[in-house]
Amino acid sequence: MEQVVRWLEAWGTLDARAAAVLAGILVLAAFLPVPRTIIVLGAGAAFGLSALTVIVPATTLGCILAFLLARGLLRTWVEKQIGKRPSWQIVARAVDDEGWPIVALMRFWGPLPNSAQNYLFGLTGIGVLPYSLITLVFTLPQIAFYTYLGSSGRMLLDDLPLPFSKGLVALAALIAMSIIFLVARRVRMIVRDGRSVQISAR
Repeated sequence: MEQVVRWLEAWGTLDARAAAVLAGILVLAAFLPVPRTIIVLGAGAAFGLSALTVIVPATTLGCILAFLLARGLLRTWVEKQIGKRPSWQIVARAVDDEGWPIVALMRFWGPLPNSAQNYLFGLTGIGVLPYSLITLVFTLPQIAFYTYLGSSGRMLLDDLPLPFSKGLVALAALIAMSIIFLVARRVRMIVRDGRSVQISAR
């Protein structure tokens, strides 16, 4: 994490060049199984909340491009990957059966990596426009939280007594983990119910 912050800070202020580099990294992260959270936290620590002006559109654009790629050129490869993972098949069926609420739930705080979601949703029946809007709206709270956590956490660690600052950062992390647990439990329930239906149908 500290290395990511230092590397981003080496670009100086969030000028056009630094913004282009950050945007490129985030677009690329939509295609690869890399921890986007660390990038967002690092950007928040390096540039503050102003990084949101780059993070939000770049993340959304990357997700849309990966979605379209899965629906087109990479369709056969993505189908093979989904075929190896029964839980992914169940999520895909849940999207086709229940529509955008499942996509919104996964986007808000789903257990699958961001890149995997992009490819998976590309093979479902959801349209490009609804997918794009849902991605923008329901990833925004998570991105804003991590950007704020990176920004405020850096200031707290720099300016406040160490035990106090660590306590505040730990509290914010605890709240985030609670939200993740609740949403992930709901997704697991969907997967479990899907498996039950699949087994019953045999």
